[in-house]
Amino acid sequence: MGDWVWAPAVAGPLAPSAAGYESWLAARSFSRRTVPGRVWQLDHLSRWLDREGLGPEELTPERVELFLAARRAAGYVTWVSPLSMRLPLAFLREVGVVPVSAASVADGPLEELLDGYRRYLARERGLAQGTIAGYERVARLFLKDREGPEGLALEGLSAAEVSVFLALECPKRSVSGARDLVAGLRPLLR
Repeated sequence: MGDWVWAPAVAGPLAPSAAGYESWLAARSFSRRTVPGRVWQLDHLSRWLDREGLGPEELTPERVELFLAARRAAGYVTWVSPLSMRLPLAFLREVGVVPVSAASVADGPLEELLDGYRRYLARERGLAQGTIAGYERVARLFLKDREGPEGLALEGLSAAEVSVFLALECPKRSVSGARDLVAGLRPLLR
């Protein structure tokens, strides 16, 4: 007799997407023991949408925050951060159930550069959205203090400034975190 695996049912407006979500997770090498928990998370989101009288197409980043706040208020301690919603939202956007967040208009030189950087990473390097988001976080951290009235002044960027940034940031991280920071900065500097 095989192992027993819990199989939650999804109710509400996201119910038609549940089977596809299971397959999507399995295709990304999630174990058959972790997939039901992720489907259960989708069920919670779907039931919340139903209680709020919302359709999937109305699931904006602001509403995701409201959903997470409702989970925290109900006493849940798992899947209560925006990062925890990365997988279900990625799937729902990929299959067109939830609209892709409207691209924010680049306001300022930093946002303009990061917008171009995201496009470069996606088109030229063919990176996944999660990887792009990690590179963008590092780039934003590195560039946030460079923005001034004349823009980012990148033409004056020196190796010494990069070294100072790394000397300040690396001690705040574990060895692997510091290694990831350096690796995340490399594509930006190239």
